[in-house]
Amino acid sequence: MSLNKKILKAHHNRNLSLLVELYQEAAEKVLTRQEQNFFRVQAYIYALEVGHHLTPILHKKLVKDGVEE
Repeated sequence: MSLNKKILKAHHNRNLSLLVELYQEAAEKVLTRQEQNFFRVQAYIYALEVGHHLTPILHKKLVKDGVEE
C-alpha cells in the first residue's frame, strides 16, 4: 500500500498516533525543505494531540528550520 493510501486510511480510522509516524515518514521521503516542514508540521500537530513520543524530536527539527519557536 502506498504511503498516501496509508495516510488516508489512518485519517479515516482516526488513528492519530499512526498519522504522526506516517507524516514523519513522508517528511523523510520528500526532496525539499519546504515539503519536509509541511509534513513535519502535520506530524507535530497530531503528536501534540496524543502525547506521542516523537513530539520533542519533531519540535526540535521544526525549531532548527525556523518553523517553530
